[in-house]
Amino acid sequence: MLPSASDEQVYVTVSPISGGNITLPERFFIEPVDQHAYHTVPSLAFHILHPVPNSKPHGIMFDLGLRSSVAKYSEPQQQHLQNRRPYTIGFGIDASDIDIVILSHVHYDHHRDPEHFLKAKFFVGPGTLHLLEHGLPSTSSHQHFVKDLLPRDQTVEFPEISDAYSDYRWDTMGSFSSIDLFGDGSIYVLNSPGHLPGHINLLYRVSAGKWICLCGDAYHDRRLLTGERDIAFWAGQDGSVCCIHNDPDVAREALHQLRELAATGHVELIGAHDALWCAANSDRMFPASL
Repeated sequence: MLPSASDEQVYVTVSPISGGNITLPERFFIEPVDQHAYHTVPSLAFHILHPVPNSKPHGIMFDLGLRSSVAKYSEPQQQHLQNRRPYTIGFGIDASDIDIVILSHVHYDHHRDPEHFLKAKFFVGPGTLHLLEHGLPSTSSHQHFVKDLLPRDQTVEFPEISDAYSDYRWDTMGSFSSIDLFGDGSIYVLNSPGHLPGHINLLYRVSAGKWICLCGDAYHDRRLLTGERDIAFWAGQDGSVCCIHNDPDVAREALHQLRELAATGHVELIGAHDALWCAANSDRMFPASL
């Protein structure tokens, strides 16, 4: 299912960065579960260098982590964060060196401070701009969005899957819909909307036969990938059935797709909040690379 390499294949360099930490109740993410368990997890960002012939490489960020200050969040988002003990850190990367920011989705723990990236072009998945404008019909505290989060004159929304006339066209890669971002087979955008409308993953080549897939919030616990745990549901204050994923059925399909990628033996999966991965790979974090 993975595309073959070309004779002059381009490879990218990727460095994971801790974009802060949040403490999450396990019962909102997996089941069966210890109802009283909490875990402090990273909110990962990724610095990517994409080579450009006879020029400096494209500086790319995939996700940005938490805002630099809790005070920069909207009031509903600040209330949501009261019990999640957010901790933010600096990147060590100058925002002026970033040409492209790709967001897996627009939840509060992934977009940091877009206003700092004055020259960057922002890429988001299909349906994201409608989501920011209109929100979701949900009472869940994590589903609050800010209309003017992204600078519209700097933002590109990938088209709907059915749109055949866009500058960016979806092709098929195994069971995924994918976009070859630069047309050189180095970085592929994968449609994965179960967690939130517009949610995307990023698949990239780092060397011959070696790929890494940045999975955003397609999973919050690695046991969801192994089948040891299932997606959680809970009762909201109004009696409604709640889930961390906007469409649980599509989210389960996304897990199946990621298992297919991993089964090739050539793809390493990294979720945005994968604390186990971070603990095992501290030597590969920025300024090191994967």
